[in-house]
Amino acid sequence: MKRLSILFAGLLLLSGCFPDDRNNFMVDDSFGITSLDNVVEASVHKGSYVFGIAKSGKGQSAANVRINYSQDDIQSLLASYNKEHNTEFKAVMSSLIVMDKTDFDFTAEDAAKEVAISWDPDILARFMGDSEQYVIPILIQSDDQVVKVKDNRSFLLVHLNRSSVSLKQKSISRSVEKKNVEPDKSGNVPQLQETVSLDVEIDNPIEGVGIQYPLEIGTNDAPEGLVKLLTESVTIPEGGKSGTVRVEIDYSVLLKDGLLYQFPDYEVPVRIKTEGMKATLKGEDFDLKGLSYGNNATVFNFTWKETKKGFNVSREWGRYSSASESWSDYMSGFTANADRNVTLDGEYVYVAETNKSKNLWAISLKDPGVYKKLPVGTVKDEGIFYLSCPRVIPNTDAAINGGKDVLAVSNMIEGDPTLYVYVNGINADPTPIAMTTWASRRLGDTFSWWGNYKDGVVFFKDYNSTQGTVTFPLTGRTSGTMFLTGRLAAPAETGAAAYFPFPDNINSGIISVRGGQTSWLVTASKNLKTLEGADNNPTLKELDPAWANSSFRYFTLAGKRYIAVAKQDSSSSGRLLILEGEGAEGWAQIISDNKVVYEAAIQNETENEALDTTPSEKFSGNSGMDLDICQKDDEVYIAVIKQNVGLSLFRVSNDE
Repeated sequence: MKRLSILFAGLLLLSGCFPDDRNNFMVDDSFGITSLDNVVEASVHKGSYVFGIAKSGKGQSAANVRINYSQDDIQSLLASYNKEHNTEFKAVMSSLIVMDKTDFDFTAEDAAKEVAISWDPDILARFMGDSEQYVIPILIQSDDQVVKVKDNRSFLLVHLNRSSVSLKQKSISRSVEKKNVEPDKSGNVPQLQETVSLDVEIDNPIEGVGIQYPLEIGTNDAPEGLVKLLTESVTIPEGGKSGTVRVEIDYSVLLKDGLLYQFPDYEVPVRIKTEGMKATLKGEDFDLKGLSYGNNATVFNFTWKETKKGFNVSREWGRYSSASESWSDYMSGFTANADRNVTLDGEYVYVAETNKSKNLWAISLKDPGVYKKLPVGTVKDEGIFYLSCPRVIPNTDAAINGGKDVLAVSNMIEGDPTLYVYVNGINADPTPIAMTTWASRRLGDTFSWWGNYKDGVVFFKDYNSTQGTVTFPLTGRTSGTMFLTGRLAAPAETGAAAYFPFPDNINSGIISVRGGQTSWLVTASKNLKTLEGADNNPTLKELDPAWANSSFRYFTLAGKRYIAVAKQDSSSSGRLLILEGEGAEGWAQIISDNKVVYEAAIQNETENEALDTTPSEKFSGNSGMDLDICQKDDEVYIAVIKQNVGLSLFRVSNDE
């Protein structure tokens, strides 16, 4: 024990012979702004911002640091920063801001001090105007010869954001006709109340701040109760981007003794009362100032529509642009120039974005201002484009989607495509169905179907043309793999295309190539429904060049046959045509007869007459143009899309 004590004492004496170099591993003291970024975001409406100044290092020196207000230094800093980062920042005048302190003494032990900047939000918002380029420049400076300011932490640019609040929907139009509000021949009374959701949005959410507005119905000449507020106010939650208000339309007030009367046009504004705004910050009342406002009111427009006997077509709504923007720029979240294909059912119009965003949109058939993204959690990151062409396939099997029609979406790929099928409805992720082709060809630009999901066929045209149109049997599959069963030899013309079989004969139809020079009537040499493993060399009859670059759908209404055609005459002329034939007339003959009973551009506000040849205003070099139909009792809805130009919904009726 004695020997251990002597050894320990010796070690202590030995350690005292060496200098204490622990601080040599730390850097000398220096000043710097605590933010890790040189540019930080702040809302002008909060009226203040807090940042920190730190002294880091060994902690052995006392020193002074101060805020540098030199205009020469500020302008030099901004000029250098803007040039290096390709920005256009401008400095807020120093007279509009207040620093709680500008001079700071640090002891040797001091590590950091907070600095508060404040301003009047009303005054500063007016000073900024519509510019989003204003910053509050903070520069720190020290004359100390020991404690220096770090170059990369010597400045901070507080970038100020202005916020604007708007009602998203500017107008909502309803055309009211007897058949939609009066009892039918069987005495069934239609639903006379409709609920509409309006969105109030703030473009730059304010961190931690919530806003509430009262609502009111503006002065109008409409019957009382035509438009009712179901909620008296709308709230954008703290830090949130939007709030929703529900409004009810009651069509019963337009009836007398149960019948629709011929009413004049009504305009009913619903507005947010900006003067009644209340704001909160962390649950406490907050004096929010300086907000700007875009659209404060949504106007509900009501027009009386005369019910005419015979064949009628009306444009229910349209989304289109005559400016340089894409129509989809007016739909929040949509991507421009990614809108190639369309389908619909009795509730929604579906558009898949042809890109790698996986965006699949469902737009309300009643109101295009109401739309949502569909879940795509099972969609793989594969292919040229992850989603490409949506189609609604008929279904009556109760085990699949509850017996309702099924939404299916293709991807676009060089090789074996995938069909994403919403077998559990559109609010659940789709089921991926693999499709084996044994060929590395581009498929999935578009596809078509015949029959139903339980016992039908889908057709994929090979973009490269060598493989023709490949066929896959639909067997109600909700998992596993679909196998190619045959090929319909197609003309050797490269391009996205489709085979549009006639509804009463899978073996006859039309092949059309997007961007191509013609289309062909097709009669298969072997039954496409039962073909297994063999090529099919059809009889081809070239159609008139006028039908080049078109898509075709077929329907029967009031005993007559009709063909709806989406036709791209030129880059600036995308059109819907409807051909009419007698009930016993063959579909090929209807094409040959070319009896056009309706024609309209995709994006004209109104049609002057049944055959309106007015061209579209917006130019688009894209050949992506598509249409699909949905038949509901004695009406047919037609959705037509032209890439980057417009999307329109038409309604066809024939009340003889």
